[in-house]
Amino acid sequence: MYREKIYDEAIRRIKERRLSAQTQQEQRTDLIHAQIPETAELDRQLRSACMSVMRAARSSDPQAAIRQVEQQCNEADAMLRQILTAHGYPADYLDTHYTCTLCDDTGFTGGKPCECLKREIGRVGAEQMNARSQLSLCTFDSFSLRYYSNLPAEQYRMMERIYQQCRKYAEEFDPARSGNILMIGNTGLGKTHLSLSIADVVLQKGFSVIYDSAGSLLHQLEQEHFSKRSNEEDTLAMLLDCDLLILDDFGTEFDTNFSRSMIYTLFNSRINAGKPMIVNTNLDKNSLQGQYGSRILSRLFSACIMQFYGRDIRMQKSLLQNQNQEASL
Repeated sequence: MYREKIYDEAIRRIKERRLSAQTQQEQRTDLIHAQIPETAELDRQLRSACMSVMRAARSSDPQAAIRQVEQQCNEADAMLRQILTAHGYPADYLDTHYTCTLCDDTGFTGGKPCECLKREIGRVGAEQMNARSQLSLCTFDSFSLRYYSNLPAEQYRMMERIYQQCRKYAEEFDPARSGNILMIGNTGLGKTHLSLSIADVVLQKGFSVIYDSAGSLLHQLEQEHFSKRSNEEDTLAMLLDCDLLILDDFGTEFDTNFSRSMIYTLFNSRINAGKPMIVNTNLDKNSLQGQYGSRILSRLFSACIMQFYGRDIRMQKSLLQNQNQEASL
């Protein structure tokens, strides 16, 4: 039932997209007919020629008749496009511009689900899961390097590189080619902010992103597993199939046999499938090794490792706010 609702919503969005494209085409046609009256006659000729195909098929020489109709259509279409460009419009201005050129926003091609429908299903599922996380998105523009200005020069340059690397990762994101990122560092150093900034850009590109704390996702999967709720497989499938999975606060979840097994399943399956992940943790390498062992860590450390430095930014902001309040008294 859960997956059916996601599918139905994805189909609804694609149908809405198709209807919108057709409505916009009709509006453009009305505008052009009003501004350039001769285009209305050419449109009429095109529709008439298309209708005559049926009659041509019943003629004594259907192939010759159909070729003649096609020639008439091509001539009328070429003239219409020439008129449009002469008046400063694109030649394809009166075409219907569908979002997906493979299926014309029907969701299906060759009797099978189109890639756009599969991607929309992933987006809907990710949106529903992200709604549970109750996390608001951050942006790169709201990230400030000034909170690292008191660090030693080498560490400051490292944070500067991390910021640039994250921006580049987001801007060039490709679910088939982008690698994994492991962010390591104490609480409040900007790991969550940069992860959410990446999510913001990747979502704007139209990809599906699931973002939540490791503890929250594992708790949800465990509840579904032991209560035998019917959507357990759907939830796990969405975690495995989304274009980008971001696990925050990795290492703070309850350490159980189920959580270890599920973590290995997530890491192993996504890495084997070439699906990118971003994992944030407050633990250092030794603590991770001690808590999860080499089987999981060997998969995790295949990622690009970003070591964060600095002092808790939330504490810095709070201190600065208190200083400003005292100065205003």
